[in-house]
Amino acid sequence: MRRLLIGGLLSLPLSKPFLVRSAAAQRSNYTVMLILFRGQTAAEEAFMLYLKERLPVEFLIRDIDGDRTKIRQFLNEARQRRVDLVYTFGTTVTQEVVGVLGSVDRNRHLVDIPVVFNIVADPVGAGLADGLAPTGRNVTGVSHLVPLRDQISAMQRFATVRRLGVVYNVSEVNSLLAVVQLRQLANILEYELLEAPLGTGHRPSTSEIEQAMERMLPGRPDFIYLPSDSSMIANAQTIVRLATAAKVPVISATEGPIYEAGALVGMVTKYVNAGAFAGYKAEQILLRRQAVGAIPIERLQRYSLVINMNAAAQLGIYPPLDLLRIAELVGTPTGTR
Repeated sequence: MRRLLIGGLLSLPLSKPFLVRSAAAQRSNYTVMLILFRGQTAAEEAFMLYLKERLPVEFLIRDIDGDRTKIRQFLNEARQRRVDLVYTFGTTVTQEVVGVLGSVDRNRHLVDIPVVFNIVADPVGAGLADGLAPTGRNVTGVSHLVPLRDQISAMQRFATVRRLGVVYNVSEVNSLLAVVQLRQLANILEYELLEAPLGTGHRPSTSEIEQAMERMLPGRPDFIYLPSDSSMIANAQTIVRLATAAKVPVISATEGPIYEAGALVGMVTKYVNAGAFAGYKAEQILLRRQAVGAIPIERLQRYSLVINMNAAAQLGIYPPLDLLRIAELVGTPTGTR
């Protein structure tokens, strides 16, 4: 494993306000619109807390609930209300709000309101920027994903990975980018990738997830990888249930399925830390008057290895002692206190 840093987000405080003596601080109120994909998460709670403790702000929370056609309505509202900043959750929403490089339409996308994105796995692969650096346009943000090779290294600490399964939604950019990387790493790390794509073009149903798992499980994967994809995260319980019944552990790219759905393990960055970091970038724009195009896109650098001990007991797969010393353990093994 190349890097394992356990802890919170750098040293950004969540409780003590940053005091600035400037004309900007004299404003009575700022208006920030949050455009979400699947409702409010810990990332948004931390983002709003960070800003509320530092400046007077009103939040307009708008949720597309997986329906990207709603985004244009919210953008029109943002323009009409002249909001000071827009926060976007996830790759799909961010692409629709600011456009991808080479395809920005001034009539469709926001080009004159600062945008801070969050929970975007691969901003470069998604076409939002040329690199993790200042974009020179009206967008910056935070990438939450731990490098995929480090995630697979965490799997390999439990058991040798000869066959790796993945269920993914071909209509979700994050899933497609993850599968491309998994294919590339398959040659390097010498595993066979068992793919179960969902090509429905909409949010997959439980029955579609079940059918995809039925196609993949006969290949006897050593692990199943759950990508950072909102539609997959929403169906994590179905994936974990079927995988556990087949005695196949699930590694998750994000923390939610480990805590809430019983996935075994994940090398993750915490949503609360990503939210605070996005709040810090918004503070730079609103309070410190820094140009959004000069603020770099950045990836969180501190990771947490999270292990669900109840899942470990059900699967009969326990982490080695050296991992137990540094991991965050959740869940109580069945039959213990």
